Formats: sequence, structure tokens, C-alpha cells
Amino acid sequence: MTNKEISQLLRNIAAAYELLGESRFRIMAYQQAADSVENLAVDLRSVWEAGNLQKIPGIGGSLAQHLDELFTNGESSHFTSIQKKIPAGVFDMLKLRNVGPKTAYRIAVEMGKRQTLGKTTYEKLNHILDTHALLELDGFGEKREMEIRQSLEHFLSGMNKKARLLYPEASALANKLCEFIATNASVKSVTPLGSLRRKKETIGDIDVAVSTEDIPGTIEHTLTYPDITHVEDKGTSKITVLLNNAVQADVRFVEPEKYGAMVQYFTGSKYHNIRLREYALQKGYSLSEYGIKIARGETKMYTFKTEREFYKFLGLDLIPPEMREDTGEIELAEKHDLPVLVEETDIKGDLHIHSNFPYASSHDLGRSSLDELAQKALLLNYEYIGISDHNPKFSGQTHRAINAVMKGRKKYYEQLLDSSRSVQKNTKKLKVYIMLEIDIRADGTLALPDDGFSYIDAAIVSIHASFEQAKDVMTARILRGLSYPKVKIFAHPTARKLGSREGIQADWPTIFDFCASHHIAIEINSSPQRLDLPDDLVREAVQHGAMFIINTDSHHVDHMDLMTYGIGVARRGWLQKRDILNTRGQEEFETWLLKG
Repeated sequence: MTNKEISQLLRNIAAAYELLGESRFRIMAYQQAADSVENLAVDLRSVWEAGNLQKIPGIGGSLAQHLDELFTNGESSHFTSIQKKIPAGVFDMLKLRNVGPKTAYRIAVEMGKRQTLGKTTYEKLNHILDTHALLELDGFGEKREMEIRQSLEHFLSGMNKKARLLYPEASALANKLCEFIATNASVKSVTPLGSLRRKKETIGDIDVAVSTEDIPGTIEHTLTYPDITHVEDKGTSKITVLLNNAVQADVRFVEPEKYGAMVQYFTGSKYHNIRLREYALQKGYSLSEYGIKIARGETKMYTFKTEREFYKFLGLDLIPPEMREDTGEIELAEKHDLPVLVEETDIKGDLHIHSNFPYASSHDLGRSSLDELAQKALLLNYEYIGISDHNPKFSGQTHRAINAVMKGRKKYYEQLLDSSRSVQKNTKKLKVYIMLEIDIRADGTLALPDDGFSYIDAAIVSIHASFEQAKDVMTARILRGLSYPKVKIFAHPTARKLGSREGIQADWPTIFDFCASHHIAIEINSSPQRLDLPDDLVREAVQHGAMFIINTDSHHVDHMDLMTYGIGVARRGWLQKRDILNTRGQEEFETWLLKG
């Protein structure tokens, strides 16, 4: 089973527990474990084989035993027994957006009572919708029926599409394969190719280039890689294999003197290469994966060990892989005017970090202490961090109660920071800001009483519900939320979840202009499921004078290592160090955060 499949299994168990009336803590434990497995950068089976399951956040002794049985026998009797208690079809319907456990259960029960046509759950659900049977149930009106139909249609439209890996997952698989290939003594270089090297959000197949002095020997070595389950094709310079998670990998082998041309060609993108061929033809050259020829009258092939040599031969500066999308990069390379893209080492802080402060939160709590987060920040050479827990639960709470939580939270952290026995003792060079991530509610108001802002240094605002609003309504909602005092960061702006939820519709130029004029930073969220703001909107925002901040949205100390994926998005958006606020030193950054 893949990490994604195991994560879905754990979510099914959490849903089953919710329907069976199990304790909230048990439900949350499974949801937390599902999140951890989904975000894991390595195959869960390899963690199990190393005996390290319980080192993964959310996986305790009991769950580790069930997973051990799953990996050993291919099935867990515990998971099976729990799922058998739930009506058929419930777990299938949970794959639909906007359908939770209770809704799925009620529909499944209704299906069981009727002569519902169809072999699959989705065919039966379609029949239920066609006959308007849901309208006979309490709480199901025409609007809700339409929402479920749209969710079903959206899901079915994507069923036949080939599943794509999230970039971090594909990167981990490719790196592991590359590391194995590199153990062969004849290998000089190994490089991932294609959309993976360009750091696209999702990846189809994995492509790898290998520079070697012994192609036949290196091919045989590569075929001994333990994670290969099937050899699809074996040639004299290329193999196609399936890895144990059903992902296809194409590995190409070439002599060192031809490596630069091959890496350039198969990195792409398709449109970058088309434009580059047109550019080369104007100079009288013909390009291929093997090198460069004079277009007419000469048979000699010019070969290149590196990409830099390849581009230089054409009179171009080396173009970073993330920029190769035919969006003007070749013209800039010819003028020697390419931007100097931001590097991970430029980052000096992370302002979107959730801690384990215990309170009635509107969303999931973090799982690491301030001390753990601060120590990690020092290891990353950060000068500052922001503790940005979610706002307290707003619905059903009095403003007085919410403010009491905010006051207690501030006091708690101030005591930690002031105490010579806790964080401050070991983090004299680290500035910790007490912040909050606040929901922009459907009407644009923020889910925090006005008095609550006095207990924070600055606010991050974001959208976590009511994603389907019309474009003009959503835009007005966002602008109202951004207008509150102390709001400094607009987090994961499109609210998308890769592979499960599309982004909201909004008038982005108007929002970008507002952020630029009010000194509000637009976040690039490094979470693998978000990578939001997307790179195309990043480039658009730059044109409106917007500034950015790259954050990890960490809910565990290990998530602070995800910064590299946000950097990838920024580089695809052509961002330079000067465009990103958390590349500034602490004093300059604080001037913006607290005063600017």
C-alpha cells in the first residue's frame, strides 16, 4: 500500500469511530496519524522495516501494532472489524468533497432501504440523486442535493485520470533511486529530470539521467534496485521500470561527455525546448538530446558535459530549471539579465508555525512545544519565528471567553520566554513573535473579537470554509478580512488542496493591489498539499508590487523542514531574495511586522 492509501485507510477508521461514538481523542489520534503518513517524505513500509513506526507523530503503540499486522499479513484484523460495522458505501462517499461521515452514513442507510439501481456506490448514489430521494430526508434540501451531485460529478470526472504524485513524494522516491544508482563506481552524476527537476506541484512519471563510463554495467546495477517490482523495457541506453508503489521510472544512461545535452533536453519543459530549438535554428544550429549540430553542411556533433556549456555554446546564460517554461527566460538569458532566484539559505525565519498550546482551537493543534520549535529554528539558522496557532473556537463562544483564552495564551508564552529555565535560556539570538492564524469568515469578519488583537504581535488571516462563494463575494470577503488592524500575512491565498480541492475564485489583481498598498505579505505555503500561492499567481502578484513570505504552516517540528518546497514555488515564480520579507534580518523584518 502507498502512503496515500494507508492515510486514506486511517481516515476511514477515524470516520468509523466518529459514527460509532468513540471518544474524540481516539478519533483525533487517527486523523493526526493520517496527516503524518500523508506528509511523510519516505515510504511508510521502509519506516516499518527499520522499526521506527512510533517515531512518526500520531502513531502510538496500539496503532503501530495494527500497522505491523497490516504490513506483515497484508491486512489488519482490527481495521477490518471496524470497517465491517459501517454500512457499505460510506467510505466510498467520503472521497467526495463536502460529504462527511454523518452525511455519507445517512445516504448509505437510505440506499439500503431502496431498490437502488447500479453496481457501484457511485452509480447507486447517482440513481438516488436522479430520483430526488434525498429530498425526503430531514435536512436535505435542493441546495444540498445539488452540492452532492456536483461533488459526485467532480469526483467521477477525475477517476480515469492517472494519479499524480505530490512533488515531495516524487522527490523522495527519485532521490532514493538516484542514491542507489550513484553507488556504482562507474557513475559520475545522477540527476532527476522533467517536471520533478522543474519542481512542479505534482509529478507523473519519474525520469532520471545517469552519466557513466560503463553503460551496460550501470544498467545491470540499476536493475538490482530493491524497490523495482517490474521491468517494463530494457534497452541499450534506457530502462523503464515500475517501483513498488506502481510509479513508473524511466532511467537514461549516457557517456559523461554527452551528459549536459541529455539533462537539458529531458528537463524540458516541452515549450521551453521548442522555443530553444527555434532560437538555435536562427543561429544555424540543430539541437537534440545528444548535442548540437550545425544545421546545414556539417555532420559534427558538439557534445557537452554540463548544461552550462550547452547554453553557453548558444550564447545564453544557464537558465535555472524552475524557469524553463517558455515565459521569456530565453530572451533574458540572451541579454544576460536572468533574475538571481531566491535560495533556501536566504531564509531567516518562519512565521506560520502551530504549537501544542492546549486550548479549544478552531482547527487542529500543533504537536510540538515552543522549546522544540525554537531549537529547530536555531538549527536552521533562523533569526526569528512566529507562533501562529489557529484562533480559538469562535462558534458558540462568548467574546469574553475567547479573550480569556487569548490572554492566557499570551501570558503562557511570555512566561516561557522570560524564564531562565526554558526557551530564552537557549535561544538568546532567536526572536519569537506571538501571532495567530485567524479565519476569514464567510462575511469577511475575522473569527476573533476586536479586543483579542491586543494579545498578539501580528495576525495571519486565511480561508478555511465556504470555498464555493462567487468571485465578487469572495473578493469582498477577503478585502474585508485583510482590512483589520495587525493583519500582516494572507496565508495559503487560494485555499487549494492539491488532488482534493480546487482553489477559490477571486479578483486576484485587486487583492494583490490591496496587499501591496497596505504592506500585507502574500504567503507561499510550503505544505506539500498546498504549495499556495501557485507559481503563475506569484508572477502576477509581482507585477502588482506585492511582497511575499514563505512559511511552512508547521503542525509538528519536523514540518519546518518543508521550507524547501515553498522555495521551489518561489523560484518557479521567478522570485528573488528582495521580493521575500523573511529573507530580511530580524531588525528590518520587525520594522515591517510591527510598524510597517
